[in-house]
Amino acid sequence: MMKERITANDIEIGVHATDWEDAIRKSSRRLLEKGAIETNYVDAMVNAVKEIGPYIVIGQHVALAHARPECGANELAMSFTILDPPINFGSKDFDPIKLIVTLAAIDSNSHVEMLSELADVLMESEKMESLFQAKTSEEFYKVLI
Repeated sequence: MMKERITANDIEIGVHATDWEDAIRKSSRRLLEKGAIETNYVDAMVNAVKEIGPYIVIGQHVALAHARPECGANELAMSFTILDPPINFGSKDFDPIKLIVTLAAIDSNSHVEMLSELADVLMESEKMESLFQAKTSEEFYKVLI
């Protein structure tokens, strides 16, 4: 499913952010540009981290930014952002964050298969290291898919 939904255009490499909030906002650009999410979806992602803490940090150097579908998700989509330099999100175990995966889910079920495929990638340490080291979106895409 990721192969059908993700292209090299959904990937940004070397994004500079000033802090975790800026990182989330910048990681949302690709989904905003293609209309997969609305600006209120980005605000909802940021506000959730402000309220709950860094729950979106899901593994070593990886965050999964997302919000509830009703917050402004228009279509099922995912984007990938490599931060340079990595940013601390407040997770003592997994900071600093190098990769933000931004997910737009339109309901409670349609994204499960994509997340399962993503989990498979996240569990392969060699593949993850290659993703972190990718110099172009095309190189990242080839490793991802």
